[in-house]
Parts: sequence; structure tokens; C-alpha cells
Amino acid sequence: MHNSACPRIQEYVNLRPFNTLRFDVAARYFAVARSASEIVALLNEKTVLENDIFVLGGGSNVLFSTDFNGIVIKIEIPGKTVIFEDDDYVELAIGAGEDWPSVVEFVVSKGWGGIENLAMVPGTAGAAPVNNIACYGHNLHESLVWVESLDLNSGTITRLAVDECAFGYRTSIFKKELRGRHIVVRICLRLRKNPILNTSYTSRYESVYGEMASLGPPPYGVQDVFRAIVNIRKRKLPDVATVGTVGSVFMNPVITAQQLKDIRVKCPDIHYYPAEHLIYGDNSNRDDTATGRVKIPAAWLIEDMGLADKKIGQCGIWKTQPLNIVNYGGATPGEYLEFLKMVRDEVYERYAVTLDPEVVII
Repeated sequence: MHNSACPRIQEYVNLRPFNTLRFDVAARYFAVARSASEIVALLNEKTVLENDIFVLGGGSNVLFSTDFNGIVIKIEIPGKTVIFEDDDYVELAIGAGEDWPSVVEFVVSKGWGGIENLAMVPGTAGAAPVNNIACYGHNLHESLVWVESLDLNSGTITRLAVDECAFGYRTSIFKKELRGRHIVVRICLRLRKNPILNTSYTSRYESVYGEMASLGPPPYGVQDVFRAIVNIRKRKLPDVATVGTVGSVFMNPVITAQQLKDIRVKCPDIHYYPAEHLIYGDNSNRDDTATGRVKIPAAWLIEDMGLADKKIGQCGIWKTQPLNIVNYGGATPGEYLEFLKMVRDEVYERYAVTLDPEVVII
């Protein structure tokens, strides 16, 4: 029997408005859930029980390779609620459907510190912990208190503390052990009323502190860090409103010290940094490669091969951020996947390094 509280299940829905690569693919079934109870109601529906489920947030980290012959459940759970506050900290609970860039803007407007370095990362608050989003020297998990997720089998909500989420580089328990079994419904951030600014990020072309200095003299606050990162991203990255993009398509490879040595024969200036760290920097004088694995920027490899700005048909590498492989308009998923394969093959041929996709391929 149909549950009156259950969201409407639509058939044959075009997903072009719901994936930022703008591929013309369709879902056999499609529903929008605006609360945990609506998800539970959907899970009891015959259509849902009989079909594969794909949970969609902002669609900014997903590549639909073809039509999805199951049900896409789009999570639009709203809400931003202060659940704890003292002189030093604010704890903010956020619904999984909230737009992440808007969450960062809201927090920065209050003068609270913690997530200003994650400005303009596309997607939803619920997807943020799944991928443990990170950029400009800050990982999401450093600001998280807990994540609430719905068990698809039992329909119950579990709250996992940050240290129970198995966070790593671009990964979490929700991407691994709980993938396909749990849906994130709410997250909680701990934010500082007396912010400690993180301006340590520096890359081949820019630094957060250098960008802030160009905006004006110190002292600086969270608004200045936010503004600096927004400026860098706008200069460097394609505008999701006009170009099909999912941000970084590949993860930065973690390699052995011997591999680094081999790569530096062909690419002597490449930066590297400890595998567990996110902050770029020229570590060429460090001697810690002998003790383990290091991470290198995938974009550097792509660029040094002369692939930046390469275009085939309507697929191309974004000149100022080579990890962004874009759909200029009208590319098919097949053409896009072929382009990704070409980039991976050429990088492997030259450097013997495998680039792993960061984007989720369905």
C-alpha cells in the first residue's frame, strides 16, 4: 500500500539538471527526500525494494556512464541549528541536503572559524563527509563532531563520532564499509568563535597568504581567508554554471620513495609531501622519503606532459587546473570516459603512475 507520507516516485527522469557534468542520462525512477522519515517511507515502497538505489546529493562528484536502471533518491534534507554554544565554540548541526558553499558562507558571516578554507567546494553537506572534502590545507574531519546516517536495512539512525568514521584522504567509512548501506542525513561541525586561521597552503602558482596580502594589510580574519580562497578558485577553476565539471577527477597519487626518484629524473621540480598531509609545499630539501610513501600533485604530471588545455571534441582539460576534465557542452559519457582513459594511459606510460578516479563512476 502506498504511504501517504512517501515522496512521489517519478519515472524516466532526465538527470541532466542533477549532475554537474551535464550528461543527458535518465533514471528509471526518481524521488526527492526532504527528511529521514521520507527516506524510510521510500524504503518501504515496492518500487524501491525491487530496484537498485543510488543516493544523490548535489551531483558534483558523480559520473553517470549510462542511464540508471534503478531509483535515484535525491537528498534535500534542510536545516542549520546551533546545538551547543559557549564562549569558545559553536556546534552547528546541518541537514544533509544543505548546499555546502552556502553553509560555508553562513558560518563565515557569523565570524566562526573552521571551514573557511573549504569555500566554494560544490556539493551538499551530506556528501561532504563521504568524501572527507579537503582543500587549501584543511580536511573536513578536522571540524566535524559527528555524522548521523540512516541504516537502509533497519531504518534506524546511527550517530558516529568523528573518530568512528575512518576518515582518510578523500575517503571515509561511508565510502567504504557503509557504502550502499547507510545514507548520511545530518552532520555536526565544531566551529571556533576565536578562529585560528590556516593560511599555510602554497602551490606551484599561488598561496593563501599571498592572496590575502594582495587584498590588504593584516590583521586578517576568517572573512579574509574566505575571500582569498574564493578569488583563487574563481581564477583557477571552471564556472560550474557554464561548464560541465566535477572538480578534481583524479586523486593525487601516493607513491614510494623509489617512484619519486624515477619521476624526478623526468620532472625534477615536482613537489611532494608526506602521504598523510594535505598541504602542498616545496619539500625538495626534506629527507623523509626514505621512511615511507609520499603524495605528489597529479595536476603537475598532467601539466608537465603538455596536456593542460588539451581538447578532443567537447571534452577537455581545464588549462589552469589540469585535474578538472570538463564537458564543454554536448559530450557523451562514453566520450568523456574515453578522454579520461587517454589521460590515465599517457600519464602511466610516461611516469608509471596510476591515477585513480576521485569522481564516482556509476
